[in-house]
Amino acid sequence: RPHVLALDRIRTWSSPYAKEHQHHLLVVLPASEFDKAYAAVIGGLAPKTHENYAAGLLRFHQYCDTHHISEGTRMPAPHFLLTAFIADWIGRVGGGTVKSWMSGLKAWHDINGAPWDGDNRWVELARRTANKEGTAFKREQRGPVTMQHLVALRSQLHIHTPFDAAIWATACATFWGCRRLGETTVPSLADFNPKFHATRAAVVKAITTPDGTKAAAIPLPWTKSTRERGGLLTIMGRDDELCPLKAFSNHLLVNAAVPADAPLFAFQAPDGTWAPLTKTWFMKRCTQIWDAAGILRAFGHSFHIGGSTELLLAGVSPDIVAALGGWTSLAFLLYWRKIEHIVPMHVGKAYDKAKLDEVAKAFEAFRVAHNI
Repeated sequence: RPHVLALDRIRTWSSPYAKEHQHHLLVVLPASEFDKAYAAVIGGLAPKTHENYAAGLLRFHQYCDTHHISEGTRMPAPHFLLTAFIADWIGRVGGGTVKSWMSGLKAWHDINGAPWDGDNRWVELARRTANKEGTAFKREQRGPVTMQHLVALRSQLHIHTPFDAAIWATACATFWGCRRLGETTVPSLADFNPKFHATRAAVVKAITTPDGTKAAAIPLPWTKSTRERGGLLTIMGRDDELCPLKAFSNHLLVNAAVPADAPLFAFQAPDGTWAPLTKTWFMKRCTQIWDAAGILRAFGHSFHIGGSTELLLAGVSPDIVAALGGWTSLAFLLYWRKIEHIVPMHVGKAYDKAKLDEVAKAFEAFRVAHNI
């Protein structure tokens, strides 16, 4: 197991089984064809997935090293070893962490052609226990970004400066477009990849609805739900200061010197170069303003929740909101069922109970219409 970056761990860490499997394949396939096949398998996982899954491999091998588990036993890992590994962490981490670690181990088995025993009943029951005993490690339920959050940003951001113009455009596009923040920002300059992140060269389609409303559809090359099929970031014009179209146009104007191959919301740096708008920088600037205004902190995923909630409460059909956010019908219904109990706590003061009841009725009709 070489010392490599986390994102390379799942690809470079091997086992006796993996080496034997590779040997058998090379008897049948030329080395060049094997390399292409292996690259295709590895390419099925997004770079961020490689990094997220790496923790599971590390913890599993640390456990095996501590208890002197042989290399040959680690792959294929028998159900009792997987169960013992989970049991060692019960009460020390949350169930979500265990789930992520097991997904990483399964992916490691999959790419090396090893059978997976993680669906065994022992493992399932151990994971259930990990969920129950790990409730103390669950993150606090995240409320949505609200109109109050957006108003605070608009009042304090200097949108005629490059950085703040990018912040404001990203906030409005992510909120009103009901997208994930990871689809409108980039992790870092080093992680920017036009295969996964929209650039300024994206062909923006201008739309005018029958009632005269202006809109724009911006292609996204990759989304969490559709992966390489991509999706659309659709923003509609509004007759107020929170208009995402105005914010986007302002960003393109203020940051006109940024090249076409830069990220969509990149901004011009003081030294004349450009910089990508990372999720960390974006959230740091937003939090700075919200804290100063005494507004409840929000998180990256809060924009996705907030934009969807705002449109639903405004009477937009769940079908339309699901399409905007890139959900399948079932996924959107399950998503709403997951967050519907926390929404009233955060938007109840802005909308009366009748509005919330209307949304509940709309979702019931949505469920029936889609036979869910």
